Amino acid sequence: MSKISNITKCPWCRSEFLNSTISNCSNCGGTLEYQKVINDIGPKPPLAPRDIPAKFIRRIKYTGNVYTMIGIIFTVPFFWTVIFPIIGIILWKKGLKEANEELIPLKDGIAVKGEITSIEFDRSKTINGKHPLEVTFSFNANGKTLTGQVGNIFDPINNIKQVGDGVWVVYMPEDPNLSSVWPPLK
Repeated sequence: MSKISNITKCPWCRSEFLNSTISNCSNCGGTLEYQKVINDIGPKPPLAPRDIPAKFIRRIKYTGNVYTMIGIIFTVPFFWTVIFPIIGIILWKKGLKEANEELIPLKDGIAVKGEITSIEFDRSKTINGKHPLEVTFSFNANGKTLTGQVGNIFDPINNIKQVGDGVWVVYMPEDPNLSSVWPPLK
């Protein structure tokens, strides 16, 4: 479980709890991050297909997705124009495609042990004077070592992650480039 000042924060819906002994969020039912205990990465994710909390899906597809939000803003209010809806639909589709690339492995992927290989600030983006984190991880799939990345992590609770920490990675066997960390870091 992620802990800062004895607060556990759900990676799925961002609910906060003072009780650090719970393993599932009482708000959305999502799996809480396991507390790091000497190279222990916590329990293996459940078998696929996994239930993903609806709040998390909405955040990844819509409210926390810049491309989708801009696409909706360009499309809905300006439906009577020509150029804005075209741009909006393109951005909306791009946002949903990126969201599905994250959600599909979380729901249907195979779980393997992985390792965080780097944690860096993405200095190309700034929101409220803060840069998001980008976490790169590696894992073995189909006899190859692959890498994946989780970006746009603004939540300071994830600053407790360190290079070399183990994580569960879920990936799609037919396309191992579709991968994500379980439970999610953002």
